[in-house]
Amino acid sequence: MRAHALTDRLATLHAVISEVAAFTLERFHDRDGWTAETKGPSDYVSAVDRDAETLARRLLADSGPDDLVVGEEQGGNATGSYWLIDPVDGTANFISGIPIWSVSIAYVAAGTPVLGAVALPALETLVWATSDGSLNVDGPLQMIGANASAAFGIGRNREWPTAHRVKIEGEIEAAGYHVVSLGSCAASLALVATGRLAGYIEHGTNLWDCAAGHVLCLAASKPSLIVPDHADQKVSIIAGAELRPVDLSMP
Repeated sequence: MRAHALTDRLATLHAVISEVAAFTLERFHDRDGWTAETKGPSDYVSAVDRDAETLARRLLADSGPDDLVVGEEQGGNATGSYWLIDPVDGTANFISGIPIWSVSIAYVAAGTPVLGAVALPALETLVWATSDGSLNVDGPLQMIGANASAAFGIGRNREWPTAHRVKIEGEIEAAGYHVVSLGSCAASLALVATGRLAGYIEHGTNLWDCAAGHVLCLAASKPSLIVPDHADQKVSIIAGAELRPVDLSMP
């Protein structure tokens, strides 16, 4: 992709996610104005998720009507180059009033995430970047020193066999880290990028959960790798730590 086109889309990304973040934060504080339901076991969705994705799609269409858009709630054709939206990552936290949730938007070019932005609206922070550029941070969660974190993030979902996850947790603890599960893949990866988590790993997740955070980690010079899982259209993400085959192999 031409450099100027990427720069234009980065500006679009910043503008769009800023507006969507403000929208979701307003709804987060107006708990009587929306409802929540489940899409499957422990898989929550709220009216805010759907409305936020609709808003993001409209704003992206206004900026680039020919761009393809894929979202968690409304789907789309995830081939070639496209915008990828997770309107609220960490919905269980969102509906519970816990402030660790995020809005995540990436741009995928020829199958590779090249732009990413993760907003943590309740924490007043927005992180965005190109995969080969520098990390940008608005808000209080600025970057902190290398090797400062004692915490290592891990994702939890029903696709990842519990026995394998517990094994990986044991290896992380044996390496001297405290294991934390924050309930939002995108938020966790943003915290890896800013140095607040030493690393993050999750099997059985979705590309929309991790694409933007993956870009942020690369921009922060933190190793990050997304690999396909055996499950249909699921992926694994490991970031901020040594990439070892045992960690990346889904059992």
